[in-house]
Amino acid sequence: MCVDPKHKSWTPRELAKAPPERVLIAIDGRVHDCAGWLRRHPGGAALLRTYAGRDASDVFAAFHGPEVYKTLKAFDVGCVVEEPVVENPGLDGALTGAYARARRKETAAFRKLREELWREGAFERSVGAIAVTVARLLIILALAMWFTLRRTEWVTTSRAAGAVFLGLFWQQSLLLAHDCCHRCLTRNTAVDKRLGYVFGTLIGGVGAGWWNMEHCEHHAVTQVIDGDPSAGSHPVLCPHTSMIDKLGPILRAVVNFQALYYVPICVFVGRVNLHIISILKAPTKDKLTDLCLMAGYAAYNALILQSVEPSARATYFVISNTVCGVLHLVLNMNHYPMPMLSFDTAMDLGFFRFQCVTTLNIASNGWTSWYYGGLENQIEHHLFPLMPRHYLPKITQRVKKLCEDHAVPFTVAAGFFDANNKVMKTLNNATRNIDVVLSRKDSHGNVSTPSELHEE
Repeated sequence: MCVDPKHKSWTPRELAKAPPERVLIAIDGRVHDCAGWLRRHPGGAALLRTYAGRDASDVFAAFHGPEVYKTLKAFDVGCVVEEPVVENPGLDGALTGAYARARRKETAAFRKLREELWREGAFERSVGAIAVTVARLLIILALAMWFTLRRTEWVTTSRAAGAVFLGLFWQQSLLLAHDCCHRCLTRNTAVDKRLGYVFGTLIGGVGAGWWNMEHCEHHAVTQVIDGDPSAGSHPVLCPHTSMIDKLGPILRAVVNFQALYYVPICVFVGRVNLHIISILKAPTKDKLTDLCLMAGYAAYNALILQSVEPSARATYFVISNTVCGVLHLVLNMNHYPMPMLSFDTAMDLGFFRFQCVTTLNIASNGWTSWYYGGLENQIEHHLFPLMPRHYLPKITQRVKKLCEDHAVPFTVAAGFFDANNKVMKTLNNATRNIDVVLSRKDSHGNVSTPSELHEE
């Protein structure tokens, strides 16, 4: 029971009806007015507005270490008074009450695991793991430059090999930037932020400022319809029927073939697309930094191409960008095959179940895990985004056990090709189901009969 004579008390329903301009967010039973923090929030203003009127306890814990909680006092304006759960008579009421109790129980178990992991030091940096990652990156770069610059009679073969290693260097640099932007490489926020710019914008060619803002939203509203900026690439790739429903007849006809053009679009176009949108959509405070570093990226790539024989330059450019472009298949396969939900449904599920339902792990081993950069353990990563990648495999069995104990799905694809096959099935199903939805619409555009719009 919340007793706070100095501040106002809200029930969850009252909080949900609060004026949106106040941006009231509940964290661990306390209500915080975040309106004054909108412009300065590192994860972007949209994320705060999304959770206005909601309980964001587990989302906040996912993105912030224990040391940050003391700063919440400056935003504290009251507390949340829990409403008693009144079960309606009959079977429906009993089921609703049982559902609510089950969600509270699994949430408590998840929070207990999170506290244990913090006490164990699971979120601490590992100098050894960082050294291995950086050493591997430097070896790939050395091979790229050796094959690119060496004088040999086998020019075509050597330059092609150099292009492959350069593309791999970009890919691994971007995965390292992913670690940095999650602040889980050195665990020093200022250092990780700067390294994110270096490995992301300067070396990888993707603006870190834009990435940080969009990726925070993705983690907070994973696979939420009209919420997750990484769910599809509207209007070109639409993994959910609701996205296709918004298209005009011409684009809808094109999207009918999305399962066929998915791989070429990701591999050959995705990278160029990120070069552009990561600058155009960069937050104002990061735009100048990203522009300057992107110019550095263009400059060093121009120098590399100048060192390649004119006859091999076009091939070199295509191969290097294609190899790096495969990263887009890796990024998408962790979520595209999974269900998309409304925000209300996601909140009802609770953070733990919600993230497990919408995320897919990829089976890997010591020979392949380095390539994925920790993304093969995507469920663990989404539950604990501040955890360094080297520790994620160590907690897999504990997370699986927690899922088993509470009947929460823990889905694993057999590998890269199995996961991408699931992606293409999802895209195909979305286009197939749109005809069903359209056939059930009345003259006002309403669907007369509920239907499942997304199936694996």
